[in-house]
Amino acid sequence: MRDVFGSADAVAAALEAFCRDTLGAGVAQAEFFDASVGSVHGLTLEDGRRVVVKAHAPGASVRFLRAMQEVQRHLATGGYPCPEPLVPPTVLGAGVAVAETLIDRGTAPNGHDPAVRRALAAGLCDIVQRCRPLVALEGLDEHAMTVPPGALWPTPHDRRFDFEGTSSGAEWIDRLAAEACRIRDAASAELVVAHSDWRVQHVRMLDEKLTAVYDWDSIMLMTEPQAVGSGAHAFTMNWETGDLVSPSLEEMRAFVAEYEEARGRDFSPVERRAAFGSLVYSLAYTARCQHSDALTDFGQQPAQPGRAVPSGGAHAMLATHGDELLRG
Repeated sequence: MRDVFGSADAVAAALEAFCRDTLGAGVAQAEFFDASVGSVHGLTLEDGRRVVVKAHAPGASVRFLRAMQEVQRHLATGGYPCPEPLVPPTVLGAGVAVAETLIDRGTAPNGHDPAVRRALAAGLCDIVQRCRPLVALEGLDEHAMTVPPGALWPTPHDRRFDFEGTSSGAEWIDRLAAEACRIRDAASAELVVAHSDWRVQHVRMLDEKLTAVYDWDSIMLMTEPQAVGSGAHAFTMNWETGDLVSPSLEEMRAFVAEYEEARGRDFSPVERRAAFGSLVYSLAYTARCQHSDALTDFGQQPAQPGRAVPSGGAHAMLATHGDELLRG
């Protein structure tokens, strides 16, 4: 957040000016706030409108943000429960911000509920199907987990993770990840538009139906099996509520099967294995993050190879079931 606003004291004034200049009304009340690489501000304006302003760090791709908003408009116009963009990418502080409608009907669901899992699988499938005409949209290709040629891992999503410095003891994770990549990439390379961080944290539901879907910064081009595997690996998790229990083996398999059901046809054998390859690679990436945190005290000190490694979460799932999952 400091990268955008400079200091916490500057936030309120900057948001007030942004809303008056771009939305035509000042801020009456702040409803919520969250921050990671950028920051998210839920606001009620003086004219009664409820909006969300998302401030992105300096260097954020304006081309991608415009493409993201085009995806949102396409989905919202068709009745999909996503916020409608209100303001194109606009300078805010040292960064760039967008604004959208605030929708919060429903509650954060329990991903371990089978009905919720089915709705999530169908909701991801719905995005993929509705957005097939947008695959060539300019700017979407600027948001991807790019892996350098010859490398196994992309640049980690958070600077605290040190994959290179914590490679000792992670050889078994790298082995599974490399095999997962081979299997994942054996399927068709046809791309779709999908949500790459598909978890209960980013949805609201009412009567077993999706009523709001958030985090559209996570929209990404990938293959359909890759999207399904990525979704299956962590769909139950919600960092906001502290529900960090990963899906069980059975829940992961059920998510893939229920996606196929929503799709109206099964994956081919190669595609289905590719989905599980994607699932294992996603688990391996998360396990590598856990491994790095354990050896660096969450990025607070240089790697100490002798420290205890994680005992739960993706690390444990990968250790216990990684090879099995690679068989599909």
